[in-house]
Amino acid sequence: MTIREAALTDCLSTRWRHLWKKVKNVILDKHNFGMQTIANPNIHENSDLLNSEATEFVHKVNRVLHHHSGNGIEKFEVKFPLSSTHASDLDRWIAFAAASSAEKIFISLHDKHDIGAPQQSEPYKFPLKEFADMRDYCRLRVLFLSMCSLETVPTNLSGFSHLESLSLNCVSIVDEVFLNIASSCHALHELWLKKCNQLIHVRISNSQLVAMEVNGCKSLISINVHAKKLEEFSYMGHKVDIEYECAPVLSELNVHFVKRNECPLDCIGTLPALQTLTMQFPSRLQESHVLHHNGRFTGLKEMVLCLMKSWGKSIISVVYLLKAAPLVETLTLEVYDNIRPLRPLNIIWPEDFTAEALHTIWIGGFSGEPELVDLLFFLLGRSPVLKTLLVYTQRRRYQGYNRWQRYRWTPEDMKRRYYARGVAFTLLAPKVPPTVKLTIS
Repeated sequence: MTIREAALTDCLSTRWRHLWKKVKNVILDKHNFGMQTIANPNIHENSDLLNSEATEFVHKVNRVLHHHSGNGIEKFEVKFPLSSTHASDLDRWIAFAAASSAEKIFISLHDKHDIGAPQQSEPYKFPLKEFADMRDYCRLRVLFLSMCSLETVPTNLSGFSHLESLSLNCVSIVDEVFLNIASSCHALHELWLKKCNQLIHVRISNSQLVAMEVNGCKSLISINVHAKKLEEFSYMGHKVDIEYECAPVLSELNVHFVKRNECPLDCIGTLPALQTLTMQFPSRLQESHVLHHNGRFTGLKEMVLCLMKSWGKSIISVVYLLKAAPLVETLTLEVYDNIRPLRPLNIIWPEDFTAEALHTIWIGGFSGEPELVDLLFFLLGRSPVLKTLLVYTQRRRYQGYNRWQRYRWTPEDMKRRYYARGVAFTLLAPKVPPTVKLTIS
């Protein structure tokens, strides 16, 4: 039974109030309380209404938790734009979740528009003290915090000793506090840091960590990773120093740079187990830059390149990347250019190149770019085991947390896609050998 269902039965008769005590997933949000979402989420225009809603929400949550026994809770979630103004209530809710030994705790102090409480309000200070000296009765496995702050770390944060997944989104936290928290997470498998703008030097040393992502932390300068079981690492943002102090089994790496003239190749390092590499290039990649990193991709099986700008003749760098990674089986290009007239580029392709292992090519966001057409012509003739060529005109962009989001439909984009499909059917299709399955969408 959900909170919403329990609330409905409670409205029917007082005899049903005992059902509150059996709800295992305590999800406290507008939907479950039947509260309407404000059509215009502008904080300044609707401040009085938002404050009134917050008061109503707090009252409803207090009523629910008053009826609940606190036993058998698997998931405890609060999703509503609250701040330090509501600290006393939030503290009681967190204490309730900790005392009930909830396995999963999600505290998202924003609405569905990702808008938090008014900016003049101080962010809520999450009470880590509730998870101190918990000994063996804590079952917390997953903790997700958004739009709050972490400050004082208790001496014995034993409540985090079994934590497997930690996600901090728009959390105010400094390096020392993060380091102290991370050192208490002995069983941590997944770590996600997004828009934690006070972090400067992130250092993580954990023997159980398997996956880690750092996304959009504006003040960040460096990341140091010591994790012997780490299999997947993702970074998105401006250029930072990334040191893989110990990452012997890292097999999947995602580096998405967002500023011009910054090259994600500079953050690769020597990773002997690397098999899947995703890189976002804000600017063109020069051939000389590829040659400088030659020898680092010998075991690579899959390569994903996100080209934010037109590469023109620099598209030849894709070939040199493939040359540096002779075992690549799947090549994906996600492109974001606009319609440009087809014209000869006269690219001088390398003679001593064959993609011996390449069997799948995926082009996403194709707009009929002349350099991509030329690249595909070249690869079709130099990939003896190629079996599949997929040309998709719809665009998608990496959002973090291993998720890609498709662009919304617009009339202008439909024109671009119509033109691109025409180029693909007219120019590409006749050149594809019968041994290769071509898909155009």
